[in-house]
Parts: sequence; C-alpha cells; structure tokens
Amino acid sequence: MKITFKIWSGLLMVLLLTSACDLDLEPVDEITDDKAFITIDDLDKGRIGVMAQMNGFAVIGQGDRASDDLRYAASNRGQGVSVHDWTFTASTSDLASAWNSNAHLVDAANRVLEEASRFDQENDIVKQAIAECRFTRAFAVFETVRLYCPNYAPEALGTPYLFKSEIIAPSRLSQQFVYQYILEDIDAAIPDLLQFDEDNNYWITQSAAYALKARVAQYMGDWDMAIQAADLAISTGDFRLAEIDEFQGVWDDELLDKVEVIFRKDIVSSKLGEYYTSSTNGDIYFHPSYDLMSQYEDDDVRKSIYFGKDDNNKDIVTKHDGREEGETNVVDIKYFRVSELVLIKAEAYVEKHMLTEAKAELNKIRTRRIVDPLDLDMSTQSLALKALQEERRRELAYEGHRFYDLRRWKLGIDRSEEDAPNGRSTTLASEDYHFVFPIPQDEIFANTNMVQNTGYGN
Repeated sequence: MKITFKIWSGLLMVLLLTSACDLDLEPVDEITDDKAFITIDDLDKGRIGVMAQMNGFAVIGQGDRASDDLRYAASNRGQGVSVHDWTFTASTSDLASAWNSNAHLVDAANRVLEEASRFDQENDIVKQAIAECRFTRAFAVFETVRLYCPNYAPEALGTPYLFKSEIIAPSRLSQQFVYQYILEDIDAAIPDLLQFDEDNNYWITQSAAYALKARVAQYMGDWDMAIQAADLAISTGDFRLAEIDEFQGVWDDELLDKVEVIFRKDIVSSKLGEYYTSSTNGDIYFHPSYDLMSQYEDDDVRKSIYFGKDDNNKDIVTKHDGREEGETNVVDIKYFRVSELVLIKAEAYVEKHMLTEAKAELNKIRTRRIVDPLDLDMSTQSLALKALQEERRRELAYEGHRFYDLRRWKLGIDRSEEDAPNGRSTTLASEDYHFVFPIPQDEIFANTNMVQNTGYGN
C-alpha cells in the first residue's frame, strides 16, 4: 500500500529534533535521545519522515523562470519577475527556498543517521534507513550544487557537506570533495536500498540511486560513469519509456510501475503548476515561450501535453496542471524519468564521438513521442551536439533542467522580442554571473565562514 508522505511529514518533528533550515543553525526545541528513537519501528518512521521533507519545486520553478522556456504574462503581478529578468540579488526571497529546504533535508537525514548508529547495524530495517538517508543527503547536496555553484571544476567552490547535526559555521568545500562525498554516499547506499518499489516508485530504490549517480556524472563530465549508471538505473528496475499513447498518463499520474517514472513524490496539496498559472483565478504568470513551442513537430504528442490554451485562448503551460480528477496544479513531482537517463547516455555518446550510438538513443525517445519523426542529421560532432541539446530541451521542458543545462553547455540566453514583452530582459551572456544563483543573504549573515558567489558581494 502506498503511504502518502504528507501523513508522515510531522513524524520527523516528533521523533527528531525540530530542525532549522539553514545548514549552520541548531534547532530551538530538543527531544532527548531516550525519547526520540526507542525502537527500530521508531527509526523506520523517522526515515519515512526524512523522505517527507524532500521537495524540488523551487529547483524546477526558479530554473524555468530564469530560462528561455517562459514568456512574461500581462497578468503577472510580480511573481518571479526578478528571477525572469536576472535582476535578483542575495536578498531575493524566491531563491532562498531551495537552499533552505535542501539544508533542512540534509539536517533531517543526519539526525536519523546518528540515531541509526545506536541500533543493530545488521538489522534490515536499520540498513535500509541508513541507505535511504545517505541517498537523501547526497540528493539534497547535489540539488544545492546545481543551483548555487558554478560548472564542475575540482578547485571551484562547492557547498558545505555536513555529516552531523551540530552547531558549526561550515565553509564551502572545493567541488572535488563535494562530488566525492556525494558519490560515496550514493555508492554506500545502493546495496541496502530496495531493488524494486511495488508502490509505483514512491520509495527510494537502487534504480533511483543509479539515476542520481548518472546525473552527477553528467555534471562532472565523467561520461563513462554516466553511461554505466544510466544503464543500471533502467535495467535494475526493468524500466521502460512510455509509448505515445501512454505519455499523457505520465503527467496525470496514472501509469503503473516500471513505465517512465523511476522515482517520484506523492503530492497531496502542493502545487507545482502554480509557478506558471494561478489555480484560484486562472491568472497566467508565465506563458510558454514561442521559441520553445516552435521546437516541436506537429505530430509530437508532447506539444499537446506540455502546452494548451486557457478560456481566453492564451498560451499556458499544462505539463503540471493536475491530474485528470483532482485539484488544479496538484501533481506528483517526478525526480527521475527513464527519458532523462536515455538523454544522459545520448549526451555521453556525443561527447565520446560515438555518434551512431547517440542517434540510436535519441531515436528511442523520438519514436515514442512523435508519430512520424523526421530523421536527425547527426553526421558531425557539432550537428550531433545540437540535436542532443534540442531533444533534451523538448523532452525535459519544465522539469528543472534547461537553465542549468545552458550553464553546463556554456550557452547564453537570447530571447526574441516576442518572448520578452513589455521591455523584459532578453540576453544573458554565458559568462554572466547570474547563471549561478546567489547564496541567500540570511545564510551569509548567519555563517561567518560562508563565501558568496562571484558578482553578488558578501
């Protein structure tokens, strides 16, 4: 039986110490160890509580607003405008939520890991709790790295990596060590994670861990690791891509296990689609960009699923507009999909100059999204890379990748005038410091060892 995460969201507050959001802050209220986790059953509920803290809306929403996939709407009343116009600063509150929620998640995972050390380390429940918390810690740190750190380079600034919940003022580590610790946590977690989730991919499995490893390897440019991890993510859980007639079901949360979605979170009331259109009065905050909509062939099923029209015939983003039956804009968040892993493999093959293999991977997706797909010209390295980049944009639109992909590829943003109405910003150069979000100002104030990102001041 699927357990709705919302039911367990308060358990961590009862079984653990009440957690602060910032990486360096200690909780205000404290429950002593002898009252927090008395039995292994308590520990099991605690690890479920950790999973309940997983989020990801801000990674998607803020990245979309800053990218070239959205167009400012006249009914926007200020929602996300500073991010969309790249005028944000360290004090922009919209950009603090991802930092704070992931810091909270790291802290929650570390608390359960500390409690787990008091129990029999050979007990299966204890081993699963430790594995899931190590995965969750790696996941949270990497999400923070994606938003708040420059492209991977061993000596470039990363983030803190905390292994305990304690009062400290952590410094930013080099990316070499941050990525090393992320991979160590993933690899340590894999053997004790579930091999398969019978509850439609709502639990952390080995496939989810391999998927995270593939994404990390992609950002590192370790293409052999990326291919191997992507293959294992798909094969370990025996996953497959959704077919054309199934793809709508992915976004309506109707598909059965092993189809497309590798790991998701059951969303009860939070509204991912609210980043684009209001669920209360239908006000449009951001339209899909004309440029993005023009990238799809007419018989591409994604075109009718990702985009639509409101009652006034205005373009809207419909990818996250809700289930067929249920509240508007309420839909599961899909952390990892098979198509992302296929695209990671394709990019890896392009980078390894294996263009035939890269084309085969892209065609796996295109034949399952387009009724009669056009043939791709991938005869040269530059053409293959362009095809990969365009297909990745089409497939993963509004899933929290585009803005960060443009930074990885060292490409700037150049919005057309029609995609930048009312004098909105049009151009963000590839070397512009706004491609890396600022460390939130509250974190800078709270932690004297925290170094701000270039361009924002400390």
